[in-house]
Amino acid sequence: MMSGFSFDLVKRVPERRRERKETFQHLVGTAGPYGEVSLKITNDREATLVADGLPDATISNLFGPSGYVAVDEYVRVTVGGVTARLSRNRFALRSEDRGINIELGSRRYTYLCGPTWREELRDSERGPVVRRGDRRDGAVMTLDVLPDADATDLALALVMQGADTSVLTIGRVIVNGVWSFLNGTHANR
Repeated sequence: MMSGFSFDLVKRVPERRRERKETFQHLVGTAGPYGEVSLKITNDREATLVADGLPDATISNLFGPSGYVAVDEYVRVTVGGVTARLSRNRFALRSEDRGINIELGSRRYTYLCGPTWREELRDSERGPVVRRGDRRDGAVMTLDVLPDADATDLALALVMQGADTSVLTIGRVIVNGVWSFLNGTHANR
């Protein structure tokens, strides 16, 4: 079993003009023993994880606004060639119940806003495996990889950073709804 570690994801600006137009956000970092990771979120409603030490992973949705990928009945997540099934209770009031349930092969996860109000990936048997940590200077986000996590857990947690997670708490749903109404747009995150 590996000890836990933390790492930062920072924004990388694409060099080519065309790629800048197609890219919503490109995050890179070094995920401890797994090496360099790259998460590219495109304006075509897709986020792709590429990392030598982790399984390839994508999250996509043919519908919805560009930017972060909407988590609804049309979302598709694959990790290491295995397609996941996602579900959630849109009408739940408690944060624990509003999580995104993920079935990936024989594994069962919930992606939720945890007790410290930080997003986390929780395995049904092992508990939390990856969570957002305290953001450090220059980082878009910091991820804490807990000791029980493996490569599949980390790949899934990373690709979920490309998802629109505004659905995880009632407060964010309300704030985003008001913001969207006032701006005439769809607010993500």
